[in-house]
Amino acid sequence: MTNDVITLDRITKRYADFTLDLTMHVPKDTITALVGVNGSGKTTTFRIILGLAKPDTGSGTLLGADVTRLPNTVKRDVGAVLADTSFDAVFTGDDVIRQMKAFYPNFNVPLCRTLLERFALPTDKKMEEFSTGMTAKFKTVIAMGHEPDVLILDEPTAGLDIVARGELLDLLRAYMETPGHSILISSHNSKDIESLCDDFYFIDRGRIRLHETIDRLRDEYAVLILTDEQAAAMDRSHVLASARRHGVIHALTDERRYYEENMPGIQMARGDIDELITIMTAGEPLRERNQP
Repeated sequence: MTNDVITLDRITKRYADFTLDLTMHVPKDTITALVGVNGSGKTTTFRIILGLAKPDTGSGTLLGADVTRLPNTVKRDVGAVLADTSFDAVFTGDDVIRQMKAFYPNFNVPLCRTLLERFALPTDKKMEEFSTGMTAKFKTVIAMGHEPDVLILDEPTAGLDIVARGELLDLLRAYMETPGHSILISSHNSKDIESLCDDFYFIDRGRIRLHETIDRLRDEYAVLILTDEQAAAMDRSHVLASARRHGVIHALTDERRYYEENMPGIQMARGDIDELITIMTAGEPLRERNQP
C-alpha cells in the first residue's frame, strides 16, 4: 500500500503555447514544495491535483482517489488555497465561516475563530475591505478550519510582511505535528521553503527538472564561480547546469565535497533554491537529477 497522499504519473496537459508533462508524489507526514518561475506550471499542477483541470493523459491520485473523479468525502479531507481563490466580495468573515460549516460538517468553528483572532482578522468586515496580506492569511486559516489531512497551498505567504509570514509558517508547522498530515506548497520565498519543507520539486516550462531533499540541498549543493579557463579544464560530471553571470561562469553542483577535494581554492557560493532556479532556468542544462 502506497504511503503517498498525492501521486501524479506521467500527467500531461496541453495548451496552445504550453505543455505540462510531469511525474511527482507527496508522501504522508511530509511538507513538499513545488518551485519554479511564473508560468512554469505550478498552478496548473495544483488545479489538476484538486480536480479543477482534467489532464490529457496520465493518472493521478489524491488521498487514493482518482483526481478526475474526486468524491466529496475526499474533498472534505483537503484544504486548498490557490492564487485565484476568492470569496464573495460582500461576504464578511462570519458569512464565510457559515458557508464552510455548511459544506464541511466537521468544520472547527472555535479553532477558526481562534486563528482569525490570532492574526487580527475581523469577522465582521467584508472581503472587499481586506488588504492583500489580510486576504492571504484569511484564506489559509479557512483552509485549515476543517482540520484536513492534506493542505495544498499556492503562494500562501504572498503579500505578507516578515512577522505575519513567520506566524503563518509556525501555524503550518503546528499543523504538521498531527500524524498523517501533509502539505504541498509553492512559494516565491526560498527562505520559507528551506525552513519549512522536507523536499522540493523544481518545475521548468512544464517539466520536473529536479527532485531533492532540503537536507541534501543544504549539505551538498554549491555554486562554483569559474573563469573560462577553469570551466574548460574542470570535470563537469557533477555539474547540473551552468550559466554565464557577471562575466564569469556559475556552475551548479550537487557534489560540493567533490570539488572541494579536487579543485582546492575554487570560489564557491551556497547552492540555495534561488541560485538553483536562476541557473537551471537561464543556463545550459547538463543533466537532470532524481527524475522518475
